[in-house]
Amino acid sequence: MALHDHPYINEAFILNKDEVIKAVEAYLLREGYETGDSMKADGIDLMATNEYHTLLIAAQGNVSELTAYQKQDDFSMQLVNLLKSHEKNPAKTLVLAHPDTPSYREKANTIKHALDDLGMVRLWVKGDGTIEWE
Repeated sequence: MALHDHPYINEAFILNKDEVIKAVEAYLLREGYETGDSMKADGIDLMATNEYHTLLIAAQGNVSELTAYQKQDDFSMQLVNLLKSHEKNPAKTLVLAHPDTPSYREKANTIKHALDDLGMVRLWVKGDGTIEWE
């Protein structure tokens, strides 16, 4: 079945979670960060450090056969896992990494002020693989 005909996918472009992680990791390495995945057990998909920051990154892709409700629940669990990680690592910067699609932008925009108040960074992976840091 072609992706544009898939009943659960209505995005402009498709990235799975591993592709999001790889794009974010490549970007951070170019920016001078060192990366690792030592905290996967804590819901962190990637950790990146430089001399100024330690980033705890939770990623999510947009290719899945989940319903819209289940995807919202996954987004919520991603936030909860990051907040739990913050309890253990309060000096670290929490980062959400997603494909830059209208559905993820909408989810993040509904809680934008809270994310900003918490200092939670959003990394948006574009269709061409470039990253926007918000």
